[in-house]
Amino acid sequence: MNLKTSTWDGVMIKHIYNGDCIANASNLSDESVDLMICDPPFGIGEATFDKHYARGKGKVIDGYQEAPDDYALFSKNWMSEATRVLKPNGSMFIIIGHTNLRHVLNAAAELGLYEINHAIWKYNFGVNTKTKFVTSHYHVLYYAKNEKNRTFNLNCRFGSQEKDNSGGSLLFQDIEDVFYIKKEYSNGKQRNKNKLPNELIQKIIMYCSNEGDTVVDFFLGNFTTACVAKSLGREHGGFEINKLAYEVGCKRLEEIEYGQRLKEMPKVVNINPTNQGSPLTEEDKDKICLRFAEMRLLEKYTVAKSNEKLQVEFGRGKFSIVNILKDKERVLKAEKKVFSLTREKESGEQDLAEMEPQ
Repeated sequence: MNLKTSTWDGVMIKHIYNGDCIANASNLSDESVDLMICDPPFGIGEATFDKHYARGKGKVIDGYQEAPDDYALFSKNWMSEATRVLKPNGSMFIIIGHTNLRHVLNAAAELGLYEINHAIWKYNFGVNTKTKFVTSHYHVLYYAKNEKNRTFNLNCRFGSQEKDNSGGSLLFQDIEDVFYIKKEYSNGKQRNKNKLPNELIQKIIMYCSNEGDTVVDFFLGNFTTACVAKSLGREHGGFEINKLAYEVGCKRLEEIEYGQRLKEMPKVVNINPTNQGSPLTEEDKDKICLRFAEMRLLEKYTVAKSNEKLQVEFGRGKFSIVNILKDKERVLKAEKKVFSLTREKESGEQDLAEMEPQ
């Protein structure tokens, strides 16, 4: 990462700057960043939010900087710089509320960014209301310079074969575009006005960057992005305009061991179907249906358990098996065959028993 060096309390801190991101973005070279994660001020008077939450005075850092009145121009300016420093195969995530969402969407369109996903982060509580529905989500906008050439590590958190207790795919649930992640409570700790949960940032970083990549946040705030990136073995950088928040964040960042979270995480094992992508013959379909009938009628497996075992036996994906078993006529024919073979076997065993000498 080709960046100049910032200073903090007499100690050289690389890539982390105390200043406005727009005015100081020249510290970052063109196309030098792999992943941007930005949580800009929403422009909704966040400095007054303490009255809505049980926040102990003295623990919330003073000096929060509101967004400028012209939110459209503000969005265009900082997003222009973010786009400039993003690598051709880089990705950008913007976490934003609904009030000024349109300005961010318009700026992204003007800058020629590709919208990969418009995801939702559903959190666990919102401010109580009496005249409208409670807002309990934020928008997570996933952009890229190149729609096709970008990092997305599909099996970074779950293997394709991993299931929950009800047999559902953990991977599928994890890559759905609604993220159910609880807000974090920081009892007794100093923090900025609003903190993103580590889990949300970790998820984004793991899917959309690799070890050693550079992750930058133009609005560091609580330094969540920088801290999580460092713990996941990524280079990290960004800007924080509030000097107090900057000093607290730098202290927090220094306490993190580079790559420490990677050491704690279990290694993901991914088992891909051995025959995935190869054509299915009519004979293959008959064999799968026959085994399904045997599992259901003779081995007494549930449909879900039978499907799981068929995936392993025939080296096919879940949906491939499901689609084959939708052919009810073929399944019924297989069941009749299993029933007929069972009757023949039982009849043969009975004949042998009668032939035994008394």
